[in-house]
Formats: sequence, structure tokens, C-alpha cells
Amino acid sequence: MPFFDDIGVRDEPRGPIWEAFASLADQVERLVAVNVGWAVQLLPGVLGLAFPEWPLWLRIALLLYSATALVPLTGALYALVYRAAERDHISLEVTRETLRELAVPSFRTLAPLFGTFGVLVWAWIILQTTAPQLTSLISLVVVASLLWLVCATYWGPLLADQPDLSALAIARRSVALVWRYPGETLATVAATVLAALIGIVSIGGLVLIAPVLIALLQTCRYMQLADRERVRSGS
Repeated sequence: MPFFDDIGVRDEPRGPIWEAFASLADQVERLVAVNVGWAVQLLPGVLGLAFPEWPLWLRIALLLYSATALVPLTGALYALVYRAAERDHISLEVTRETLRELAVPSFRTLAPLFGTFGVLVWAWIILQTTAPQLTSLISLVVVASLLWLVCATYWGPLLADQPDLSALAIARRSVALVWRYPGETLATVAATVLAALIGIVSIGGLVLIAPVLIALLQTCRYMQLADRERVRSGS
């Protein structure tokens, strides 16, 4: 498959899940700093939701800030995690450069991809509250939302690997990976859900490491499957 052509074959003494933890251990302080920088941008949105007595305009502004800031920061987070998985050194200068390079590609790709998921969720809420008798349609929207969320496993790694891809190209290639490797994908989804639950239960986990760990789990799986595709294609 041509979209894996620029990825060299790497030795894999460990599976992708253990590889993710090994990459985390190699640069844990730097990755924690990246995670904290990402998580801090959630704070305005959390405050906007937590204090309904605040003026509506202020709450909307806080929510919009978090939603906007997290798009480029999420793209940069995946790019930095990709570097960490390749055993590259993460520094402050590298972080700044990555953020500059990934800001526009992140808005171009991640915003519509995650926006589509938001539309599906809102469609489910609206149908559930206004037309609960349409059970077949509601079930279809739920299934579509879950499948789209599973495909999200590869959005960040694909963006970090090839930032010039369009949102449509990333969507198609993530669907192809899920279709060809359903078992591996579901194993990664299970690991990321567990990491997310630990982060939610432990506020410190969410702020310090959970998002970076999730990105590492997804990235290491993507790299493994990219190697397989490269070997299969014989290039």
C-alpha cells in the first residue's frame, strides 16, 4: 500500500503495547511535560462547564478556547509521541517546531474527523430525546459512532506520519487498517479504554500521563501494522 512507503522496517523485539510503555519509560519526564501542556488547555473548558452561574458569554468563550486550542496541540502531541516511539530526543525546541508545523495540518484533518464524531453524537442525543420510537435509526447512529471512534485509533498516528494527508485520506486509510487488522485494532482500543478509565478515575493520571500513553499505544500499533504492510507489498 503506497501510504506506508516512507516507513522503514524496524526490529520489533516487543509487541506494540509493551513497546509503548518502553517508549514512555525512555523519556518519561519529557512526555509528562508534553501531557501537562496538553491537559492545561482543558482547564478553561472544564471551568466553563463546572460553573453554570458564570455569564453565558464567558462560559462559551472558555469552551471555544479549549476546543480550538486542543486541535493543534493534539496534532503536536501525536507527532511528539511518534518521535518518542522512534527513540528520537524530545526537547523544548523540537516541541515548538512540531507545534508550528502541525498547527495547520491538525485543523485541516483532525477538526473535521472529530467534528464528524461530534455530529454523530448530537444526532443520537436529538433522536433519543425527540424520536425515541425510531429505534432502528438510533441503533444505526450508535453503531456508526462506535465504528468511527474505533477508526480514530489511527487518525493521530497517520497525521504524525504524513501531515500532508487530507482528512478524507486519513479517514479512508484508518478504515482500511481497521478492516484488515480488526483483532489488533480492538486490542489497542481495549488498552486505550483502560488507560482512559484510569485517567478519568485518577485526576492526576489524566493531567500527567493518560493522553500521552493513549497516543503511544495507538502509534506503536500503527507502526507495527505499517511494517506489515510494507513487507506485504514487497517494497
